[in-house]
Amino acid sequence: MTMPLPLPLPQEPSGVPAPVLDRLGAAGYRAMIAGVRLGVFTALETGPLSVDELATTIDGDPAGVRSLVNVLLTFGYLRHDDDGITTAATPGPVDAELFWHEVLFEHWADIEDTIRTGTPRRGFYTWLSERPASGARLRRMLAGAAADLADDIAAALPPAATVLDIGGGHGDHSVELCRRRPDVRVTVLDLPETVTALREDAPSDRMTARAGDYLTDDLGSGHDLVLLFNVLHGHRPEECRELFRRAAKSLSPTGSIAILDHDREPPSGLGPAAAGFLGMFDLTLWQGHGGGVHRYADLAAWLGEAGLTETRVVPLAASPLEKLLIAGRPS
Repeated sequence: MTMPLPLPLPQEPSGVPAPVLDRLGAAGYRAMIAGVRLGVFTALETGPLSVDELATTIDGDPAGVRSLVNVLLTFGYLRHDDDGITTAATPGPVDAELFWHEVLFEHWADIEDTIRTGTPRRGFYTWLSERPASGARLRRMLAGAAADLADDIAAALPPAATVLDIGGGHGDHSVELCRRRPDVRVTVLDLPETVTALREDAPSDRMTARAGDYLTDDLGSGHDLVLLFNVLHGHRPEECRELFRRAAKSLSPTGSIAILDHDREPPSGLGPAAAGFLGMFDLTLWQGHGGGVHRYADLAAWLGEAGLTETRVVPLAASPLEKLLIAGRPS
């Protein structure tokens, strides 16, 4: 069988292959995932191994392992010297690597239909519910991200006694906030299948779960602070604007809304990888439920429409693509 390549191979002015050869990058990524799943990188943590030794360690066929190693060498994941094969570039956290591989190669499987129609055949959470292992990976990723950001978030949020965490899921951010702010009491509002499973370490005396649909149900009143953490990217602009209007009405006279999300316009200096990740994330949101990453400038404008014109943006060192946007009424 012949594998056709476009000839002559297209080149950028720098001499780097043009984007048409991204298929090779996809092959390198897929080979890396195979290495993760087979335990190649774990096996090499103890030191250099020959191909035969690696094959024995991961219980693989030597010829197949040799072929995989050649690809991983080509793409810079492994290196080969007189001592044997060693790791040259460690993949990211296993949960993240496997989760994103499943998203890109499984969840995106019918993305053309979603782009044409604007309606996904299966929502992201339906897809996730059919894959318990993927759901568990995402849970660990979200809990870890909340812990990483918790100190910066707790320091930036305004004083508050009563907090409404809209779409707070299992309460990751609220648990971390309660640990750092002993003065707060939090109500987490989310769909029944999510909010009824608050984390086991959620302080029962200061965290309450409320099942409901935050797009339509009453949000209550008198809240000092409303959190919208990683919620808005799941909704289109008209839904965000209506949610801002309703959330603003639920605040106390001096209350604030705090948003944590990705900004569609990444900070300068992060390079093309940042824009590439945001594009991948944005298309995943569209595929999942017709959402997308919003510009913080737009979020601030929509908050202003809801009467919250005093806004400030707080960068987060632990996650350069995310920011806090805190908005309140003029004093």
